[in-house]
Amino acid sequence: MYEFDVSTLLVAFGLTVFAGLGTGVGSVMGFFFKKFNPRFLAA
Repeated sequence: MYEFDVSTLLVAFGLTVFAGLGTGVGSVMGFFFKKFNPRFLAA
């Protein structure tokens, strides 16, 4: 069986949460900015 250090698990969990929040923020921004704006997409 694998042995994981608690700090390793916390780093992995933190990265997963950060990626999920980033995806959620991006989808909310895309939902509220319905008008096509290339400048917004390039930012």
